[in-house]
Amino acid sequence: MRGVLKGVGVFAVAYLGWSSVATATVIPGSNERTPWIIESAEYTGKVTGPIVRMEAHYTIRVLHDGWVEIPLNLTGGTVTAVKAEPKSHETHLVPLADTYALVTRRKGSYRVQVEFSTLLIQEGQREGLQLGIPKSTFSTVSLTIPRAEVELSPNEQLYVESHSDGSRSGVVLTARLGAAERIAFRWGTKPAAPVQIDPVLYGQVHTLVTMEERLARITSIIEYRMAQGETKLLGIQVPEIFNILNVRGGDIEEWQVLQTSASRELKVTLRSPLREGTYRLVVEAEQPIEEKLAAYTVPALRLSDVKQERGFLMVAREGNIEISPQTIEGAYRVDVKELPSLLDVASRPQVMLAFKYHQHPYQVVLSLNRHQDHPVLAAIAEQGELVTVLSRPGEMITRAIYVIKANKKQFLEAALPEKATLWSCLVNGESIKPVAGKNQALLIPLDRGGPITENLIVELVYFERRKAFEGIGELALAGPVLDVPVTIANWYVLAPHEVPFVKFHGNLEQGSAAVSFLQEPFQTMSRSVGAVALMRQELAEDRKMAKGSRQARGIIANQYVARASAFESFDGSDNELDEPNSSKPSKPEEASYASGSFKDVSDAIASRLQEQGILPLKIRLPRTGRVYRFHRLLTSGEAMVLGGTFIHTPMPWFPLAGVGLLILPFGALTVPRLRRRT
Repeated sequence: MRGVLKGVGVFAVAYLGWSSVATATVIPGSNERTPWIIESAEYTGKVTGPIVRMEAHYTIRVLHDGWVEIPLNLTGGTVTAVKAEPKSHETHLVPLADTYALVTRRKGSYRVQVEFSTLLIQEGQREGLQLGIPKSTFSTVSLTIPRAEVELSPNEQLYVESHSDGSRSGVVLTARLGAAERIAFRWGTKPAAPVQIDPVLYGQVHTLVTMEERLARITSIIEYRMAQGETKLLGIQVPEIFNILNVRGGDIEEWQVLQTSASRELKVTLRSPLREGTYRLVVEAEQPIEEKLAAYTVPALRLSDVKQERGFLMVAREGNIEISPQTIEGAYRVDVKELPSLLDVASRPQVMLAFKYHQHPYQVVLSLNRHQDHPVLAAIAEQGELVTVLSRPGEMITRAIYVIKANKKQFLEAALPEKATLWSCLVNGESIKPVAGKNQALLIPLDRGGPITENLIVELVYFERRKAFEGIGELALAGPVLDVPVTIANWYVLAPHEVPFVKFHGNLEQGSAAVSFLQEPFQTMSRSVGAVALMRQELAEDRKMAKGSRQARGIIANQYVARASAFESFDGSDNELDEPNSSKPSKPEEASYASGSFKDVSDAIASRLQEQGILPLKIRLPRTGRVYRFHRLLTSGEAMVLGGTFIHTPMPWFPLAGVGLLILPFGALTVPRLRRRT
């Protein structure tokens, strides 16, 4: 108990003494002498890589008794050990801010040893040491540098001496600093070589092979993971028959393929070293395949200088080639759904087979089976609309519109009826120059700027001349013959009111067919919105014009029937065109137009208006007369034929025939009675 009380008392006295001494000695400008001095400071050290390890020896003299605090102001270094001699219960080493302090109460001489480390300053071809030290009467520094030669600046040569250290194969620099508070000097030499650490790389290779008829396209996504060290060179061993197209990755300086006697290797050099982390490299290549080759060995890329490699193999196909696994060694097959998400972008072709491997060597051999193409339909006319306008003198104009769907078909071949004269040819509303084909057929260019799946609207207008419609006779019509099938076609015939038809025959059915198609499973048929909007606009304009006078309705162009029906079915509900109950003759203006206009125009065309090398005109058909409707499904390689019997007499024979039928019974009764009377 007595010893404990004595220790507490000593600690209290020491604490009060420290505070009083510190208060007395830290006031700047004081004339009172410092109760302690550092007589000498000796620093010895050695450069080890980028670190300088040093040891300091201080000789400190305390001038009189009483608690004093002597700070060891070492800044810029990390203290690792401190000890003082002589040791007693009245001498202590205590931490003070970021350094240490010697605290004692007895006067005398003390030896303090401090071990610390600091970083070597490296700036290009210059190295140096920079450190804060406590101020002493005289300070010296001795530093061993493991370099063959060092060079000092003229200013540093005033207080730094250099001599070789044969035993350590280096140079010893001795600096005499005097009463300095800082060590700061530099020397010229090559920077210290960094510690060499062998790089440790891991790699994953994800290879996609797309099989075509005579070519295999290979895309490999390689992911490197650097566990330790660094490297700027990546190597990949590739097969002999392997044409590398491109190598992609971040910070690539160059890549080249080197051929050696043992192997063929792709070398990729990076601009900056690859350190701890991941790096992705993409290699794109192709490999030719012989036409009759029945088995194909999937190329195995092997990473050089990696500790471990694993990866996936994916096989896709394009065209008519069928693939199946034949031999699998060192790998095993996995489901396509097990592939990593990294491969979603690279696996745009449908992956048929997938394999996984964990090490080399491995081999995957595929069996190849090639199939021949089967011919399919290259073009079709999904819809056709024909409108024929007849005149009483026997002349007629026909407009034929077809909705063509073609795949790589350059020309549409159309054979017009015999002795027909082509007036106009349009494709998608634009004038097109047709060319002459075999047997006087027309070749219509189908050049397009849009996608292949887009429909083309082909429009033909041609003129024909027949005998005048007089008495009782027959009319035979034939439509154009296309070199593609026509799914559904409607034909509208506009005949003069005074030329009725009483009987029709041919390979068409009477009445118009509703233009509609079966919907595809789980999909709604879509139409060209822009084209439909255009058709509807033209319909609105035609309907507005048709609300005019009777004379205007008789000579208006038949845009509603001819062009709009390419997108909307014509169901016969337009009474302005049909008028089946109208028995009134046309007005004189209409009759004059119907009887004389066609003949005059046709004679002018035959003489001088028809020329080659010019763009066709856009012709509007007159709308007059009674409408007869016909249709046909699935026309292929033959003309649509339509025949009809007409009756046209100068006098209205229908009323006379009716009166005769009424008088005949009375005549049959009257004649016998007259004979009896006579």
